[in-house]
Amino acid sequence: MPIRLIALDLDGTLVNSQWEISEKDRQALEAASERGVQVVVVTGRRHRAAAPYVARIPFPVTTITSNGAIITTPKGEVVYRNLLPAPVALQVLEAVATYRPYTVAIFDQPGRGQVTMEDCAIPEGPLGWYLKTSLDQLLLVPHLADAIKSDPIQIMIGGPTVRIEGAETLVRQSAAEAAVQVTWTKYPDRNIALFDIMNRGCSKGRALKFWARKCSIPPRQIMAMGDNFNDVEMLEFAGLPVVMGNHIAGLPRPGWRVTSHCDESGVACAIEKYVLKS
Repeated sequence: MPIRLIALDLDGTLVNSQWEISEKDRQALEAASERGVQVVVVTGRRHRAAAPYVARIPFPVTTITSNGAIITTPKGEVVYRNLLPAPVALQVLEAVATYRPYTVAIFDQPGRGQVTMEDCAIPEGPLGWYLKTSLDQLLLVPHLADAIKSDPIQIMIGGPTVRIEGAETLVRQSAAEAAVQVTWTKYPDRNIALFDIMNRGCSKGRALKFWARKCSIPPRQIMAMGDNFNDVEMLEFAGLPVVMGNHIAGLPRPGWRVTSHCDESGVACAIEKYVLKS
């Protein structure tokens, strides 16, 4: 059966190492859209952080952001939320207290406080990124736990892999373990890792399943493309999983297709092969 929906990761997939979307990728997406294929961006980025890249796609798209926590239609309507309950978030923060300089609470709200960190945050972690890109969203507080007055989207720990890799063990040994979903996004060439702690069952795959059912599109008519560990559930759900040539080591499963590197318009290569020529 023909592909009716393309689920597309951003960083390392549609967005290349120069933080661009190639003209070839844009043209392929437009050609697929003209054939009636729906394109859904599925990213670990917050909605605000994804918006500049989504705007470069030459037609309106649905977005699944924050690793599956929120679905927003092309008209800006939020049709799905899967937030981390505040009591669980507090348990997580207690468990990873030693990683506080690298820890962020991310909220589904506009303006300052959307990304909240403690005063002890250091530039080699997410603080450095937010000072450059999201200063108007950043809030620094004396105690991060005191900022959990509502359910956050997630708790995220980010920074050099060697600095934060022990956080997963602490979460899995904590009282929160049974109530959370964890996932890693790793970029070894940039020495950056993101460890996301979300509500149990929250994933790119779960959100994509919700949207596909809403659109009456079966998994066998979905092509998903990704490059990192946070894409696993989405790739497992899709009938046609495609990983980028620049994928993280250990990602592909038997039977998954591999396309070109993101710097070689791997998205367009896959669309041309599996959608436009089929």
